[in-house]
Amino acid sequence: MDELLRNDGLISIMLVLLYAIKKIYDNIYLQRAGLYEDDNVYKAAEEFAQGVPSNDVRGILSNCFDIDDKGMEKILSLALPHRTQKDGGYHAFIKAVNKVLGEDVYS
Repeated sequence: MDELLRNDGLISIMLVLLYAIKKIYDNIYLQRAGLYEDDNVYKAAEEFAQGVPSNDVRGILSNCFDIDDKGMEKILSLALPHRTQKDGGYHAFIKAVNKVLGEDVYS
């Protein structure tokens, strides 16, 4: 009986470890594929729409893993003319991010 419980415990531990490893690999794959949405982009878009200075928006975008310094400048230059729209330029900011990334990741 002890061996049966020990074997069940070992199998359970192995299944939990395999599940954790699969989750880690899935997360890495999504980040490399560019399909992983970064919440900092949405936060930066909200701040941009509220009229926060561009330097603060750059600070938020610097934490994004897909966007480099040139990308930040291009996003802000594309979105800045649309800041006077009803939504404060939120949708223009998201479109600019998608244009810089080259695919429609954010909506």
